[in-house]
Amino acid sequence: MKQQNIKFLLAILMSMLGVNASAHDIEVANTDGVTIYYNYINNNTELTVTYRGSSYNAYSNEYSGNVVIPECVIYNGTTYSVTSIGKNAFDGCSGLTSVTIPNSVTSIGEFALSGCSGLTNVTIPNSVTTISKYAFSTCKGLTFLTIPNNVTSIGEGTFDGCSSLISVTILNGITSISTYCFAYCSSLISVTIPNSVTSIDNCAFYHCSSLTSVTIPNSVTSIGGSAFSGCTRLASVTIPNSVTYIGESAFFNCGLTSINIPNSVSSIIANTFIPNRSLD
Repeated sequence: MKQQNIKFLLAILMSMLGVNASAHDIEVANTDGVTIYYNYINNNTELTVTYRGSSYNAYSNEYSGNVVIPECVIYNGTTYSVTSIGKNAFDGCSGLTSVTIPNSVTSIGEFALSGCSGLTNVTIPNSVTTISKYAFSTCKGLTFLTIPNNVTSIGEGTFDGCSSLISVTILNGITSISTYCFAYCSSLISVTIPNSVTSIDNCAFYHCSSLTSVTIPNSVTSIGGSAFSGCTRLASVTIPNSVTYIGESAFFNCGLTSINIPNSVSSIIANTFIPNRSLD
């Protein structure tokens, strides 16, 4: 109890003095002089990349320019593998232009690179298996992206608002295109959906206003509500025989001139295919 009271008093004193408490465990400079902040994970045997200070927005642009994340870090004589990019690690770093992710990283956390509006280049290595929700949301500088085949999970809104994204290649491994995954990707012209995908979730491609065509593979069994709503330039789509469910407003306000609906679809809600009234 006495120790807790001391910690509480220290916290109050630090706030009165304007001291910015640190949430990261260590900070290490790369050979190129760029400092990266880390937290210990997995019983202090590995590292995850994090932000500087007490919260992700405690400092402005603590990461900028080109950042190369190393596969391992030597600290106080001990070597640690860098295995993840943590929640909010680069969140809001608008001056960040490029991130190199090593093959040691297996997961990219929630909002990890969200709001990095200057980010133009990122390569996701084959080691990554999980990309959490909103990890790259509003990265308005990204233009092309390949999601490797070892990725089995993409979280909600992962690329939401990536308005310069033109093309996305998703390799086999992903089983669903999650809710709002590519919503408001207004420059997205083409997307490759692999045969591993079984569902396209609600609002997955919501307001992708430049999307002109999409091929839905035979593995897909359901298309969620508003999945392609607002895709005003989507002229044609072929729905495979594997699809049994199409959600409300799935193709609402699209530019469809032709569509093939298989016998496997048992019912269609009234406003599912209402076309857009004004193509811009």
